[in-house]
Amino acid sequence: MVMYADDSNDQMPWPNWGNGYGPGWLYQPVSGRAPDPMKTNDIKYVEAGLYWKYLKERRSYNCPLDKTNNISWMKRAQRVSSYIMNGAVCKFGDFPDGKTFKLGAFNPAAYVIWEPEVKNYGGTWGTNPGFDASQYPNLDEGVGRRHKKGAVITGFSAQVHFIKFEDFQREQTQNKPGLLWCVPGDPKGGGP
Repeated sequence: MVMYADDSNDQMPWPNWGNGYGPGWLYQPVSGRAPDPMKTNDIKYVEAGLYWKYLKERRSYNCPLDKTNNISWMKRAQRVSSYIMNGAVCKFGDFPDGKTFKLGAFNPAAYVIWEPEVKNYGGTWGTNPGFDASQYPNLDEGVGRRHKKGAVITGFSAQVHFIKFEDFQREQTQNKPGLLWCVPGDPKGGGP
């Protein structure tokens, strides 16, 4: 993230919000959907993601505990990564396609990337209802339960740490603006 912003006049990448524009941080959407890394024809769309030139390793996109033989991985639509980006980067879709905030506009302690909850939505598995690589920080699209007591989370300063479930829930419900609802200049951080 920091290397991309350094090379892009401090601009954050598109967070793949809604799969209607790209490329984003994680991939180039394929006809309004996330590419499937299991389909060889879709690999070029994964490699078109804006972070690919810095990482160039598929394993870096996945938590080691996110197993490809697990039903939650096999059935979800977005299988490119175990992680998602905070939709605050594009003002939760209020910005036109491609417009994002600069990295320096965010509180460095705020959260930009986390492991999402993987749920079964009426028979369809997904990392969130939009099946993209970004999220709202709310109870429906919260932090994942892959780890026993919390989840891995990354801040805008590039710090990575473990956050307890209850701390994430408290932050998303009580602090607007805060470390999750963190749209720059918005009195509620973009929160409802």
